[in-house]
Amino acid sequence: MNDSVKDILLKSQQGDVESRELLISKYKNFILQAASNICKRKITWDDDEASISLIAFNEAIDRYNEHYGKSFNNYAFMLIRSRLIDEFRRERKKIEMESLSLDDNADFALSAVEVASAVAAHKLDESATELASELNRFDKTLQEYGIDLIELEECCPDHRDTRIKLIRIAKRFSAYPALLEQLFRNKRLPIKEMLPHVEVSRKTLERNRKYLIALILIFGSEEFVGIRNAISFAEIGE
Repeated sequence: MNDSVKDILLKSQQGDVESRELLISKYKNFILQAASNICKRKITWDDDEASISLIAFNEAIDRYNEHYGKSFNNYAFMLIRSRLIDEFRRERKKIEMESLSLDDNADFALSAVEVASAVAAHKLDESATELASELNRFDKTLQEYGIDLIELEECCPDHRDTRIKLIRIAKRFSAYPALLEQLFRNKRLPIKEMLPHVEVSRKTLERNRKYLIALILIFGSEEFVGIRNAISFAEIGE
């Protein structure tokens, strides 16, 4: 967080309405991006999830303290995720309560299509909640390596060919238990040991270190199977 944003945040916490509005304006894309990442679909300001995320961001402004040991961006993301998970759970309970209230009145009939749709929506909410929980664990794991979940998008290479190469390297790396154990133990990418197994330069590995670590954790840890299944790697082939 740069000094300018830090000053605006401090003024917002002190009750300066204009500073709060300015901070929200600066973070509008961040808020939508965070909500989209958590919901695994594109969120716009017309969606309820965006409103929930905005309320959570306002809450982050009020509650953030640098002594928490997290950046403001990280803290805001965590709070947005928490509030969206709460909403997923509320919606799930609502579906359950509505299904319990149905009776056999002759003037009310629920079609098979409507039942199937309700069940699908219920399962979708459950999956979203489970995935959000897994993302929370993934975020905490990344922090052990000095990486923020939000910054991963900035680390992602612009060129498709580079992304494909890195994904293949991560998958290959994950097939070597000794390399995995070294990464997990030292919290650093063992670049020297990787070089004999890859067809890219040391410079490429170093430049994409954070992105590679994230990919290796996804491919190499059974803890993140949900994330692995949610992300499409179809473009790389086998």
